[in-house]
Amino acid sequence: MKIQAPRDRRTQQAVQDRPLVQGMHPNTVLRRVIRRLRNREAANLPSEDQQHLVLTSFVLGCLSLFTAFFPICGFPIAVTGLLLGLYGRRTMLRTMATWAAALSTIGLLLTCINVIVIVGMYFAQYVWQ
Repeated sequence: MKIQAPRDRRTQQAVQDRPLVQGMHPNTVLRRVIRRLRNREAANLPSEDQQHLVLTSFVLGCLSLFTAFFPICGFPIAVTGLLLGLYGRRTMLRTMATWAAALSTIGLLLTCINVIVIVGMYFAQYVWQ
């Protein structure tokens, strides 16, 4: 839709004096725009459930580092923390969820190394004699 320029001086002055929205003063329009922006910022805040999810994944990631020496406990904790951390990356708490996923990955790797060492020690002691 093409807007045509007014042809005479009176019409130009009327267009310049007209408020942004018909029947509203420009200050009112500005207040509404600011209010909408504030509502959008409030809408971007993570919910309480999302905060708990990411915090749980972070705690599981930290625990997975310590439970890596007990493979029966370490493996499920690391996998659960990793999955929750990857799922939590969809929220606004992306940095904390990334740390949770990284810690869980390190815990999972330590658990796998521990299992390989234990199995190797078992085979060296009892099977390969």
